[in-house]
Amino acid sequence: MKTYINVFKTVMRIAPGRRLQVFQLIISYTISNIIKLLPPIATAGIISVVTRASNFNAIWFYVILFILFTILYYSVNSWSYYLETGLVRYYYSTTQHLLFNHIAKNPLILESISKGRITDTFTEDVSYMYSTVRSGVYALTSFFQLFLIFLIFSANNIFLGLLALVVDAIYIYLMNQNSKAAAVRFDGIRKSQDKNWDLLFQILNNLKQITSLSLMPSLTSKIVSNNEVFDIQNSKRYKILSTRYCKIPLITQIGKISIYVFLGYLVFNNQLTIDKLVLLVGYYEMVIRNTDSVLEELLNLSNYSIRIKRIDNILKFKSDNQIDYGDLDNDYIEGEVVFDHVTFKLKNKKILDNISFRARPNEITTIVGRPGSGKTTIINLLYRLYAANSGKILIDNESIYHYSKKVYASNVSGVFQNPFVFSASIRENLNIINPNIKEQNKALKRARIYQKITSLKNQFNTKIDLESKVLTDGDLQKLAIARAILTNAEILIFDEVTSHADPETIKEIVEILEDLKQDHTIIIVTHRPEMMKIADQVIVLKEGKIISKGKNKDVLSKSALYRTLRTATFVENSDDEKEFEKSDRSSDIIPLDSISNSMIK
Repeated sequence: MKTYINVFKTVMRIAPGRRLQVFQLIISYTISNIIKLLPPIATAGIISVVTRASNFNAIWFYVILFILFTILYYSVNSWSYYLETGLVRYYYSTTQHLLFNHIAKNPLILESISKGRITDTFTEDVSYMYSTVRSGVYALTSFFQLFLIFLIFSANNIFLGLLALVVDAIYIYLMNQNSKAAAVRFDGIRKSQDKNWDLLFQILNNLKQITSLSLMPSLTSKIVSNNEVFDIQNSKRYKILSTRYCKIPLITQIGKISIYVFLGYLVFNNQLTIDKLVLLVGYYEMVIRNTDSVLEELLNLSNYSIRIKRIDNILKFKSDNQIDYGDLDNDYIEGEVVFDHVTFKLKNKKILDNISFRARPNEITTIVGRPGSGKTTIINLLYRLYAANSGKILIDNESIYHYSKKVYASNVSGVFQNPFVFSASIRENLNIINPNIKEQNKALKRARIYQKITSLKNQFNTKIDLESKVLTDGDLQKLAIARAILTNAEILIFDEVTSHADPETIKEIVEILEDLKQDHTIIIVTHRPEMMKIADQVIVLKEGKIISKGKNKDVLSKSALYRTLRTATFVENSDDEKEFEKSDRSSDIIPLDSISNSMIK
């Protein structure tokens, strides 16, 4: 019983509103269950009139009572359904909203909880919030009804009341134990489903690479393995449910026969009238039905508790590295970024070690290094996804942790490797950032995508989706750049924005970035030599440490690793690169595809 109370409390804590409506639902269910006890009284009255051969017209009194009880019952049910409609909507929308906001504020949650589980919780588990409330209310009020029926039995014969109570108590106990066992198997089923969901996401996100590397057979084998676990858990659950529905109910039938024999004995010895026999038989049939319904709801609560726990675990998640925003509202930012002896550890592993550099306005600062060297971690620190363990990260000589959320979000923006756009029209994708059409057009022109959009049949009303393919991957990347420009952020961060781009798109993005640096601080993470060439300042990372930094030409002359990265793909070497090419022939050459594959992994 403690489990059921706790899951009900958890729902009330997650979504504390509408408690008055929940209380009203309890009242309506209680009244409904009391009214259910009245029609058998009218039925017994009719039997009494017939068996005693009294005035037949008296039967109409009980008929009218029966009709009134029925009307009253369905009227109260209408009230219950009205309350339920509002509560279903409230719990579903409120819980989804809470999950959405919490996940948005805690992006590191994906490192602890799989996408598959989050998706399943967001779409499936939330729909059981109200179901938990309803099952709890139904079980509570049904127990009250059972209590009243046992009182009626005891009022007629104390032994009869005790017999009915003992039989029902044993039945409830056995079924409750069965519910707990079934819930354990249900938890195992949900976990195996989560694994398949997560595997499906990985396959969909990396389908091209998986196909090219012929990884699908091994992944299919993994799915089959997960399904085997599912089958084992499901099979055990059905065995438990078989006991529930095919063996334990025999107790009810034995108890039912015992009670009916005892009732017959009372009638035979003139200790019970026929009308009371009909009344008590009707009530005991009600006991059987209600007990089964209550037990079904308790089984549901056991299953729902798994779902509610999943919701609660997500809402309680908070990373050790998560940091809150400050209250500094100074929005006059020039955009100088400073890393001052920054060290960062994740799960006791040092990712960045004593990192120091300065990214200035009107310059392009490019961060390069082999996969796993810490490049993306620097970007994540700038996006405040993590907090540095030591050292300072400053913007205009002020800690990034001091700025308010509004100021920081409006001054630090960027574009990621895979452009993110909503499945909506181009205009709607831009309106999310800034609805000013003049500003939108200006940003689109700077991102070299305005002409392409205006050449489309529906222009800005063109819907972006996977099927239409009206915009190429390069177009989507430029649209994402336009959206970053539209934020009016002083600091723009570009994380591998050309990793999947064709040569023409790379050339355009290079020109875009050279234009943007005129009024922005530009920070780039890249493995593309074309992008490295335009850097005013280069920072070379190796195993979380800066091994070289400075002006592009100076770093090229000093760092063998940088020269290797600059010649890692088949592009035309610059004069500077040709100067050092001969001395670096013994260096390891990293093919583009190996860099990409490592990054995917």
